[in-house]
Amino acid sequence: MTRRILLCAALLFLVISPASATIAFLIDGDTLKDSTGGALGQSSLFMLVSSTTNGTFDAITEGSFTAVGSLLNADDRILFRGDLLGSPNVNGVLQVGTGALTLNTGLLTNWTVGDPLALLWFPTLTAGSNTIPAGTKYGLYTNASAVDGSDPWITPADGTTDHSLLFYTTDGLNLGPGSNPASAGNASLTVAAVPEPSRSMLGLIGFGMLALRRRRR
Repeated sequence: MTRRILLCAALLFLVISPASATIAFLIDGDTLKDSTGGALGQSSLFMLVSSTTNGTFDAITEGSFTAVGSLLNADDRILFRGDLLGSPNVNGVLQVGTGALTLNTGLLTNWTVGDPLALLWFPTLTAGSNTIPAGTKYGLYTNASAVDGSDPWITPADGTTDHSLLFYTTDGLNLGPGSNPASAGNASLTVAAVPEPSRSMLGLIGFGMLALRRRRR
């Protein structure tokens, strides 16, 4: 009797418990470039990122980790990463499937339906790079509109498969061309260094601590 009760309880739990929702993406890029407009090397790092809170993509914080699930700042979470190796054998061209990614679970906490998505690429980093140092150049693309056959760069409904995220520039020769300007493919952004406290500020802090110590005496 006890075993039957436990079995019924387990079956009831499976019925009423929602299954983990997954989404799969197909990502195409043509042409991704470095800061000078040269085609991105195949060993270069790319990321699929989601804005999980404020709906915008903020500047990357120096020293951010590159692992899936890591935050690049206070808001933008890495959903998927890799390099262009295995894509069509041409520099600057990205073509990859992410496989199933699980919403708002484990490493992807706070990622929900409707969150904006963006493609980031780093000419000087590789899949083996663990952190993002200051001075790193990178590119970013997102588009809430469906252009060039792409689905909107927005997290779709639970269970969506093959959600196509396409980024084609006017100089794309392999998967494109598309309607985005060639300059949109350039890695035109730079990771800023975290400002260090100035000498005057350090002096004020030291003076304040000294004054506090004298007052306690």
